[in-house]
Amino acid sequence: MLADLLYLIVPYQIFKSVFFRGGMTFLTAYFLISFVLPSVIRVFRHKNITSDFSKKTTTTKGIYTGATPIMGGVVIIPTIMLSTVLWAWINQYTIALLIIIASFASIGAIDDLVKVFHKRRVESGVSKKKAYLDKADGIRGDLRLILEFAIAFIVVAIFYLFFEGIDGHIHVPLIPMKTWFPELSLYLFIPLVAMIIVGGANAVNLTDGLDSLATVPIITCAVFVASAAIIAGDPDWSERLKLLYIGEEIKEVAVFATALIAACAAFLKFNSPPAQIYMGDVGSLGLGAAVCSMFIFIKAELYLPIVGGTFVLAAISSMIQRLWFQIELRRKGREWAEKYRFFYKAPYHHHQQAMLKYREGNMEIVSVWHEFLKKLGFGNIPDEDKYINQEHINNKVIWKNHIRAIALLVISMMIYFKVR
Repeated sequence: MLADLLYLIVPYQIFKSVFFRGGMTFLTAYFLISFVLPSVIRVFRHKNITSDFSKKTTTTKGIYTGATPIMGGVVIIPTIMLSTVLWAWINQYTIALLIIIASFASIGAIDDLVKVFHKRRVESGVSKKKAYLDKADGIRGDLRLILEFAIAFIVVAIFYLFFEGIDGHIHVPLIPMKTWFPELSLYLFIPLVAMIIVGGANAVNLTDGLDSLATVPIITCAVFVASAAIIAGDPDWSERLKLLYIGEEIKEVAVFATALIAACAAFLKFNSPPAQIYMGDVGSLGLGAAVCSMFIFIKAELYLPIVGGTFVLAAISSMIQRLWFQIELRRKGREWAEKYRFFYKAPYHHHQQAMLKYREGNMEIVSVWHEFLKKLGFGNIPDEDKYINQEHINNKVIWKNHIRAIALLVISMMIYFKVR
């Protein structure tokens, strides 16, 4: 670790400071991605690394107008890991986070590569494109879930059984720890934690459907974790704020979170609308699993649905949409089920897009949820507030979600640090 080496050469206390090391972690991750990613984007464009079925095109002046490349996470994840190894102390928390982010990112990378190869097979005529797909499929969903649950179970079980600081205690929002700080048994805690990690990783993956949509909520989640980890690693501040003192070593989670914030901030330069590259499953699964794991380590699992409300909304809306479709399919047949849906589209940000799009007549699809809101006096958007240009619609939806993510961060921090 670079901080250790610097302290051996020049024994200044600053090299042990978590704030100094966090700052250096931020700068390392930020400048690495800023420097490396432009070259990666050019290579991926040339190699057609995308799951989009639209073909690669370039104008006579050399301007790229083809499909946006995926797999930006192949730069994000290694940068986070390298920055952490250079500047964080290696302990049970950093080891667990490095294993989890690398494992889930590997699953995502395999999924992305399968999508790219599937797209090429369709374009070459070897396979046929399914009518309802606008992007190529990856590996089977059940196989991916099995791999994710296996990794989460193994890592959590090992660290629960053999390392201190990771136990079954749960901090319930709005309830003081001295009043109620329940501890779950081994057989409840490990499955719950594994479900949180896998569910959170896939929720981030679902949210990553529009330019920069997942990146800002990931940053807000990491800001919350970094703040909580600093307090949980300081006995004086933990006592003042009446929060659990976990131990000095938990501060390294803040260093890891800083690497994640820096990487996402740098990635935003290339992922903000219009995106030059997407993080892909390699990025969304790795980052999602890492964020959820950090919440578990600071014993704030139940705050994740509040801070990460954007991810929860994407996941729940997708589950409701599928369940509603299956119920209506059995009740009244496919034609009815395809017309009368719960949301116009899922995840919810696609539903918001459909609501903001201006149309001359009525939509062919009826949203049960939208009709319900209109009866309550909500959800009726006048035509003058709708848009014809799809890019304008996307920007509006993206910024609504970004503002919501920031508001949820503020609310969560108020509850966690003061409202108890």
